[in-house]
Amino acid sequence: MKYVSIAIVIIFAAVVVGFWIKKDPQQQAPISDEQITEEQNLPEQQNETLSEETKKEEKTMESNKRLLANFTPVAKTDSLKKIDLVVGTGQEVKAGDTVSVHYTGAIASTGEIFQSSKDFGTEPITFPLGGVIKGWTDGIPGMKIGGTRRLVIPATQAYGATPPPGSGIPANADLVFDVELVAIK
Repeated sequence: MKYVSIAIVIIFAAVVVGFWIKKDPQQQAPISDEQITEEQNLPEQQNETLSEETKKEEKTMESNKRLLANFTPVAKTDSLKKIDLVVGTGQEVKAGDTVSVHYTGAIASTGEIFQSSKDFGTEPITFPLGGVIKGWTDGIPGMKIGGTRRLVIPATQAYGATPPPGSGIPANADLVFDVELVAIK
């Protein structure tokens, strides 16, 4: 009798567990030959989908690139070019001055912006002209407060073969900067 009671409990437990497994949504049914064939094609379909998604992401990234306004990319520049977009009316910068500016820097060959002072907030950036790249040291003097100047700078007067790490500036890249002179300190 004792063994019969234990057997009944075990059978009951097996029925309950079997019912629970049958109702479990995580439990999968056996796979048919037809499903195996479909699953064999799945990686190819996934690759096609991933390829399409990658193309869409690349297009989105391409369209998210910021380009310098009113600038036609130039393949190469051999000398510093200073172009006054807006002539200022205030005090004139002299060599060695400390200036406050807003700037936007881009790669000259693509026009793609790598940095803008406005990425860091609304306040202008202040620095001594002796502490920047040669293209700025030579290109800023002569500007007047309130003016905006475009500097097209050859790589030899920018960062040359060693641009700042993580800057997005390729080695030996010519650069272009739009510089708005806010103040002379």
